[in-house]
Amino acid sequence: MNRFLIVILSITLLFGSCTKEMNESESDFSKGIFVVNQGAFMTGTGTITYRNGTDTIQDLFGKQNSSAFLGNIAQSMIKFGDKYFISINNAAKIQVVRANDFKAIKQINNVALPRYFAANDKKLYLSSWGQDLNSGAVHEIDPVSMTIAATISLGSAPEKMVIKNNMLYVTISSNTGISKKVVVINTVSNKIIANIETSDNPTDIQTDKNGALWVLCSGYSNFLDPTLSTPGSLLQIVDDKVVAQFQLSNGANGLVVDQTGERLYFLMNSKVMAHDVSDATFENESVYDGYFYAIGIDKKRNEIYLADAKDFQSMGNTIILNPQTKTTGRFNCGIIPGFYYFSE
Repeated sequence: MNRFLIVILSITLLFGSCTKEMNESESDFSKGIFVVNQGAFMTGTGTITYRNGTDTIQDLFGKQNSSAFLGNIAQSMIKFGDKYFISINNAAKIQVVRANDFKAIKQINNVALPRYFAANDKKLYLSSWGQDLNSGAVHEIDPVSMTIAATISLGSAPEKMVIKNNMLYVTISSNTGISKKVVVINTVSNKIIANIETSDNPTDIQTDKNGALWVLCSGYSNFLDPTLSTPGSLLQIVDDKVVAQFQLSNGANGLVVDQTGERLYFLMNSKVMAHDVSDATFENESVYDGYFYAIGIDKKRNEIYLADAKDFQSMGNTIILNPQTKTTGRFNCGIIPGFYYFSE
């Protein structure tokens, strides 16, 4: 579920434009590319599009589970061990499936508006907004019992997270106003140990080749009076201190980092923007033009995945972009493709 929807409503083809259907009964889904499609807002079910090479399966969960519905709204997913965990936002649940055959094995229920996952080799975490969209928390999930092992209350609206040196860094945004912090949680004790002050409404976070954190802040958006809106920003954080800050347009979103950890990409002003982590200034460099709903990056192939949600009611598309050659490919997805997961 994209923040904009919540606020408003509560030339060359590398891979070809035509894709063939796979024989899912004979497939192993422990590796491949997954598109988490949100589904029609409030009225539909989320779906998973699976992609492996040039082969595509639409609604993988339904096909592997006797036409069962995944739920409304599919938000994100992650692989941990031999299972995939899928957050279903409006349905307030986590759907767990076996990685090899994508068969459902359990639901973790009563998780208020779950959002995004982060994991290391020992622990799995999930951010959630809470019923009022602003009383959020981070939940530790026990991957064996598939239950909530611990809950860390944070307030406001926690979004993307990363784990670095046994510290969980959580971007804290807001659906009703302004939040200006990244929370640092010790993953051994599950205790909050620090707050890093940021610009308005941090939503995305990545680490670079040097171990520095990069945080994308979307800014505050006032749809009734745009003059009150604030700009976005890109922050570099070293040793839990902001050491560089670049002003962006309001609404910048979707931060990813390439396979080398040297180059960042994000969405802004209907463009795919790039920033080298060594640059002392922001060059406002666009590598591809167009409005996209989400962005992902296949680090193994260093290809950018861009979600075209079309009219938000019909099947969407994914554009695959080679940022060096600017060549593109395309394949079909479900309704409102909103998140990419690459399982290797």
